[in-house]
Amino acid sequence: MATWAFALTRVSILLSLPQLSSGFDIDGCTSIIVDGGAMVDGSSVTSHANDCQDCDWRMVYVPAKDHPAGSERVIYDAVWSQYPRIVDPSRSSQYHAAAGIDSSAVLGRIPQVKHTYAMWEGSYGFMNEHGLGMGESTCAAYLVGKGIADGGDALFSIGNLMAIAMERCQSARCAIRTMGELGSKYGFYGEDPGMGGAGEAVTLVDRSGEAWVFHICGGVPSNDTKAAWAGQRGAVWVAQRVPRGHVAVIANSNIIREVDVDDTENFMAHPGLLDLLQEAKLWDGKGRLDWQKAVQPDMATFSYFPGQAPIPMYSTIRMWGVLRKAAPSAGLEATPDLSSFPFSVPVDGKASILDVMNWFRTHYEGTEFDMRYGSLAGPWQTPFRMEGGSGMNSVPGQFARSTSISRTSYTVISQSGISQPRVWFAPDASATSVFVPFFASSLSAGGKFDMEAYGTGSMKSVGFLSKPGTLQPAWWAHDFVANWMNLCYQNMSEQYVYPARDSLQRTVVAAVETGTKHSDNVHDLTELASRLQRNVTEEWWQLAEKLVVRYNDGYFNFPEATPTTVASIGYPAFWLEMIGFDQEFYRPHWFKQSPEPPSLLAASVKEQLGDASKDGTEHHGNDMMSRAWPLRWLGALALAVPVYLAGYRQGQQAARSDSYKLMA
Repeated sequence: MATWAFALTRVSILLSLPQLSSGFDIDGCTSIIVDGGAMVDGSSVTSHANDCQDCDWRMVYVPAKDHPAGSERVIYDAVWSQYPRIVDPSRSSQYHAAAGIDSSAVLGRIPQVKHTYAMWEGSYGFMNEHGLGMGESTCAAYLVGKGIADGGDALFSIGNLMAIAMERCQSARCAIRTMGELGSKYGFYGEDPGMGGAGEAVTLVDRSGEAWVFHICGGVPSNDTKAAWAGQRGAVWVAQRVPRGHVAVIANSNIIREVDVDDTENFMAHPGLLDLLQEAKLWDGKGRLDWQKAVQPDMATFSYFPGQAPIPMYSTIRMWGVLRKAAPSAGLEATPDLSSFPFSVPVDGKASILDVMNWFRTHYEGTEFDMRYGSLAGPWQTPFRMEGGSGMNSVPGQFARSTSISRTSYTVISQSGISQPRVWFAPDASATSVFVPFFASSLSAGGKFDMEAYGTGSMKSVGFLSKPGTLQPAWWAHDFVANWMNLCYQNMSEQYVYPARDSLQRTVVAAVETGTKHSDNVHDLTELASRLQRNVTEEWWQLAEKLVVRYNDGYFNFPEATPTTVASIGYPAFWLEMIGFDQEFYRPHWFKQSPEPPSLLAASVKEQLGDASKDGTEHHGNDMMSRAWPLRWLGALALAVPVYLAGYRQGQQAARSDSYKLMA
C-alpha cells in the first residue's frame, strides 16, 4: 500500500511550520509467500505487511450477496486509504460515513455477477469464505497507466482488482485470470505516481494448496481499433507458481524472471504478453522473456521515490533478511543487485506459522546490519527509523529497511490448503505485536469477531478515557507500546515486550492448533477466535499501563522483583564514548562518522557488526561494496541532487488534490 496522503489543506499548514517537509510519507509493503511443502502443517501461506502512515486499519467483514440480473459493480477510488476507506453500507455495515467523509469517489461500474463471496477485508482483501488468500506489494514498472481520477481512462488499481477476484473466485488461478482480464480490458494504473508505483505484485494461496505470484503493470495504449490485442491493451500481466517447498519474498520489486508461456502448469500470462512487450520496445523477442529485466528499471540506480536519491538496498535487504532465515543454505548475499536473487528458494527443513510471523519481525539482529546499533539507533537502541522529512531531502542517503517499521499499519498472514483456512492479523508494527486468528469458515456464519477490538476506531482519534466495560481498539494498544518503547527500546524489548509477545503468541497459536484438532464446528472456532482477539487486546493494554509506570521519566521504576526501588537507566556507556562525552558537554557538541565502533560496545556486538577499520572500507553485506559496485554507486551518488530536484518537481505535478500516494 502506498500513501503520500497530504490533502492540500494539510500541505498549506505544514508549509507554514518550521523544519517540516511538505511531502514525503514513504510507504512500501512486504509480502512473503510459502508453498505448503515448506510448512510443518502443509499450509500454503501468503502475507502482507501494510506499511502505510495514514491507513484505515480496521478488519472488516464483507458478507456474501446475491445480485439481481443486470446489476453493476461500483468501482470506488481504492487509492484513498484514510479512515473511512470506503463509505458504502451496502458492502459492509462497517463502511459508514465518519470523520467528516460522507461519500467515496466513484470511478465507474462494471457488470456484476449473480453471487459474490464473503471475505475478510482491510485496505486490501485478506481471504474469502473459500480460503482464497492474498497479499500485496507495489513495484516499479516502465509501463505507466493513468487513472480516471487523474484524467486518464484506466479504471482499476490493485485494491479493486483484488476485491473483485475475492468476490468471484475460489481458486488462485481464477483470481489471477480475473484480475488480469479486468485490468487488460478496463485499464490498470498504479497506486503511486510515475514509474515508481506503476506495477503491482499480488501473492495468492488457495484451498488446493497452490501458491502464486502475480505481477501487473500499465498497458500499451493504441488509438488504432484494429491494432493487435485491441480491447486487451489496458494492462500486461504474468503469474508464476511457487515451486513445491519454496518461499518467495516481494519487497516492492518484480521477482518473476524467465517466463515460459507454454508451461501452463507453472505460468499464466496475458495472451498477448510477448507481442505487446515487443511493440513497447521493452523486449527484443529473442530467447525467453525475462519479466523483471523487461518491465522494471534497475532498482540500484532508479529513484522510485520522487525527490530522493536512489536507495539500492531498499528491496534487496528485506528479501535477504527473510531468506537468510528461511533458507540459510541458499547462501544469498546482502547486495543491491536484485538480479542475483532467484524467484524463490527451497526452505531449509519445514517452517511453522510462528517462524513466518518472526520473519516479519526482523531488524537484522545478529548481523552487521543490526538496526539496534549505530548513531541512527540513538542511545536507546531503537530499530525504528524516522523516514522522509526535510532532512533526507537535503542529505540523500539510505538506512536499513526492515519488514517491521514504525508506520506498519498491520501485518496479515493467511494460511490455506488446510481444513480450516485462516487469517492471522497483527495491528501496527509486527515486531511489537501479536497475531490473532480470523477463520474463513466464520465468514459463512455471519462473520462474527471482536468488533470492538479489531473492527472499530481509526488513527484519527483515540480515547484513553474509556467508559466502564468498553475496550479501546487493539491497534492503539500495540501502537502505543511500540511508540513508548522509543523511550528505552532495548531495555523494554528485553525486559517486557518481546517476552510478552513471544509467550502470548505461542499461547494463541497453540490454542488455535488445539481448537482446530478437536472441532470443525464453525460456532466453536468463531468463539475461540473472538476470545483470543479480546484476550490479546486486554493483555496488551495491561502491558502498556505497566510500561508507563516502569519507564516513567527515564528511570526503571518499582519492578516486580524489588517493588519499592527506583533505578537510574542513564545513557549507555558506549553511547557517551561514541559522542565524546566529557567535562565540556555543558555546551552543544557535534560528532562525525567514525570507522570504528566504540571500545565500550560489547565485544560480541563489535565482532557481529564488523570492524570497518581493518581495511579502511565499510562492510555492507558480503557484496554491497565489492569490486563490482563502485562505478554504480558513484553514478547513483552523482545522480542524487539532480534526481532530487527533478523527482520533486515530477512528484508535485503528479500530486492529486485529495491525496498523494507512494509505494505499497
